[in-house]
Amino acid sequence: MTKKATIYDIAREAGVSTATVTRVVRKDPHVKEATRLKVQQVIDAHAYSPSISAQNLEGGRSRTLAVVLPVISNLYFNRIFDAAWWEAEKNGCSLRLFQTMENQAISPEIVNELIRCRMDGVLFAGSIWSEDRGDLNTALEKLGKYMPVATICPPDVSLDCICIQSDLVNCSRLPVRHLHTLGHRRIAFLGGSMHSKDTSRRGVGFLEQLRMMDLPDDPAYHVDAGYDMESGERAVLRMLSGLDRNRWPTAIVTFNDLVALGVMKQLKKMGLTLPEDMAIIGCDNQFFCAYTDPALTSVDLHPEEMAQSAVRELLLARESSSRSFAMVREATLIVRESCGVHLGFRKL
Repeated sequence: MTKKATIYDIAREAGVSTATVTRVVRKDPHVKEATRLKVQQVIDAHAYSPSISAQNLEGGRSRTLAVVLPVISNLYFNRIFDAAWWEAEKNGCSLRLFQTMENQAISPEIVNELIRCRMDGVLFAGSIWSEDRGDLNTALEKLGKYMPVATICPPDVSLDCICIQSDLVNCSRLPVRHLHTLGHRRIAFLGGSMHSKDTSRRGVGFLEQLRMMDLPDDPAYHVDAGYDMESGERAVLRMLSGLDRNRWPTAIVTFNDLVALGVMKQLKKMGLTLPEDMAIIGCDNQFFCAYTDPALTSVDLHPEEMAQSAVRELLLARESSSRSFAMVREATLIVRESCGVHLGFRKL
């Protein structure tokens, strides 16, 4: 079998540089006609077809964006990665994934690998650093010297970069306002970790809305519970076990939809009917919300739109000197059955 010609073979036979071969392949109008014909003749003779990576590297770019997130198995981050992948693909770029694992700071190894691979940009997703954000700002500052940097949701970033955030404070106000219109006065918040900026900001919005509506702010109604279904089961059991029945909340807002699933499972095991005995509102609007029993009301943070915007801004920043951009995406309450909207207003 004849060995496939490389870009170096074509350049050598045509008597030009590899950069000129690349410009001919890309139909660069600035290549002289005589040179183009000479190179094209060699290309045709060898049926040369350049690899995408060869074209990209010859042009000084990898045509690859990096996404750094905690864990791809998390449904929320999976949605971010999928949307970023499709947006990058649409623009002729590929995507490379780096995971820090849950609640771990970015490592110097990841930073150095991003630089070594000559990424065209990097997107950080999620509050993957603790309340001490020194590691994040140091990493962003170093990377910003080599490539455009975008973040989705990490607050308190001191470096100028592409910063796209959910309105995490308002995303906890929405369910409180909605539940109040349905007659609820004792509303609990379960899930997350108070060491997380995401949780603390949502907690701020939740408490502010309670106070604005003159609703009771009972410390027993706030349980630091984690992020998965098992956490939801344990948290609601712990909360209700420590309260007299007449002090039980009539509604629960959870950090995410997985926690809400655990809460719903435990409440049913305890013999409660949902939403008649307890209304539930989750967050993230995951695909399964429409299929739970009852269907789960949830706050949509629009992670897909944020990821698409981040990729678009990274690609724009690659072509310009400006690498600073800020956007806050408003959350939306998706009303289904679990909040009890179909029951109408009740004096609870």
